[in-house]
Amino acid sequence: MEKLIVNADDFGMTEGVNRGIIACYQRGVVTSTTLMVNGEAVAGAVVLAAEHPGLGVGLHINLTAGPPTRPPHSVRSLVGRDGCFPGKGNMLVRLTTGAIDTGELESEITAQVQACRALGITPTHVDSHHHIHAHPVAASALARVCPPLGINRMRGYRLAPRSLKALGIRAAAMLSVAGAMRVPDRFAGIEEMGRRDMAAAFDRELVAEGGTLEFMCHPGYQDARLQHLSTYNNLRQVEMEALVSPEVRRVVEGSGVRLVDFRGL
Repeated sequence: MEKLIVNADDFGMTEGVNRGIIACYQRGVVTSTTLMVNGEAVAGAVVLAAEHPGLGVGLHINLTAGPPTRPPHSVRSLVGRDGCFPGKGNMLVRLTTGAIDTGELESEITAQVQACRALGITPTHVDSHHHIHAHPVAASALARVCPPLGINRMRGYRLAPRSLKALGIRAAAMLSVAGAMRVPDRFAGIEEMGRRDMAAAFDRELVAEGGTLEFMCHPGYQDARLQHLSTYNNLRQVEMEALVSPEVRRVVEGSGVRLVDFRGL
């Protein structure tokens, strides 16, 4: 590979996640993060972003957890009776069955972009909580909304979906953003890279010739708030320890790859 982007998701979810991401930027190989504008620790994340201007900060579109940015009554097809997003599984069903009003979807995406800018963050790119942007309906909405708002870079998609159905959905999503959004040449997450021997995983991935690889990670300090908000909690600290390890840095630096954020795509 020529370039490597290491993006830490969920900036703003909790203070422990915020601190973990910054630790991986300062002491590890993280180059980029994405902000949850409706996260409970977003104010702290914005302060940390200002203190670390070399860290690329994009927007982590959230359509699956917590309250929307728009008033719930104005995006009824996106929320449940409690006025909050319905969770990953329910949202995917709604997107697939046509239950989502695309106008409401685009309105919520627009509101999150505007909220990000109002916080003083000019997003380097966009991705999504629970990888919802991999669904073609969400991908199409992002491709329509984001470029006019100054965002033309986006996370890519896994190259090896687990089923033919998933492969078809992924292909449709890729077609939806073609020409509108720039994406890295390759994408890998924990499932592809390996959680416990990340140095060996980077060693495997970085031998591919040319292009840019984005590696998605979710580092963070485990605490009571994280346990309450996310089922993915203890393993965030495992990721963090791997990302700041001398072994991972040695492999990345020895590969000759250039560490960049989405501004370098």
